[in-house]
Order: sequence, then structure tokens, then C-alpha cells
Amino acid sequence: MIFSKRDKDIHFDLYYKIVNISRDKGFYSKCKVPDTTDGRFEILLLHLIVLLRKLKKDGKEHLSQSIVDLMFSSIDLSFREEGVGDLSIPKKMKKVGMVFYGRSTSLEDIMDTPDVLKKKNLLGDYFLRNAFSSDTLYEKNADELSKYTIAFEELIEKVGIEEIPKLDIQGI
Repeated sequence: MIFSKRDKDIHFDLYYKIVNISRDKGFYSKCKVPDTTDGRFEILLLHLIVLLRKLKKDGKEHLSQSIVDLMFSSIDLSFREEGVGDLSIPKKMKKVGMVFYGRSTSLEDIMDTPDVLKKKNLLGDYFLRNAFSSDTLYEKNADELSKYTIAFEELIEKVGIEEIPKLDIQGI
């Protein structure tokens, strides 16, 4: 398959848009997602998985794979910048990969649920378990994240791929 220069470069634009959305302070203040490496990773994965779903539906698997590769390269680089030793990197990256693919499978299954109320409830359980370590004090926050996720996917579905880097999520 031959890619145009634009196809090769848009994965950077899409990935960094998702990274910037994931850094929105509202997730950590309003929704009370822990502002930790794990909490930020959960929010990144949420957005990334919704984007990857859209790309797959649009027949852009090559673009989807480029974005996943970029994410793993960025995480690897982050570990190295933090001073993680070369011998520890493969173990850490294996764990990141297992988390990513596990979350992807779970979220894909949930997002494919046709019943909106059931989907919202399943998402709430997913976020309570993964973002809030099953602490029931955060059920309302997990619920907010589930509503946001459904709205974010609806927004992503309405726009073309080239419009995603310009998206404004403030109204969600």
C-alpha cells in the first residue's frame, strides 16, 4: 500500500490532539480522576481507543496502527527520560502493552453495546474499576466519564479525520 505524505503525517496530528485532550484539567478536577501517571494513562487510553474505533470504521487501519506505534514510542521515550534502565524497559513496555490491549478489548465490547443505558452502566463499571480502583465513593465520577465517553464518540463519528485535530471538546 502506498501512502501519501499527508497520510504519513496526520498520525502525529491525531495522536497529539488526543494527548492534549487527555491533559484537560477537567478530568482530574471535575471528574476526580487521580492526577497520576496511571490516571493520565486511563484518560489517554479512553480517547485513543475511541479514535482508533473511528479509524477502523473508516477503513484507516494503517493510520490506526501508526498512531498505536507512536504511542508506544512516546511511552518508551518517557521511560528513558525518567531514567528507567535499558534492562527494565522491555518489562515495563510489556505491561503497558497488556494494559492497552486489555482496555481496548473491554472498551470495544462495551462501546459496541447497542442499548445506550446498558452501555452507560457498563462504562460506569469500567471506569470505576480502572480509573478509580473500584472505590465506590467515585461512582458519580465514573458515571460522568461514561456520559462523556458516549458524547465524545458521537462527536468523533460526526467529523472527518482531517477535522479531528481542530476539535473543541469543551461542550461535551
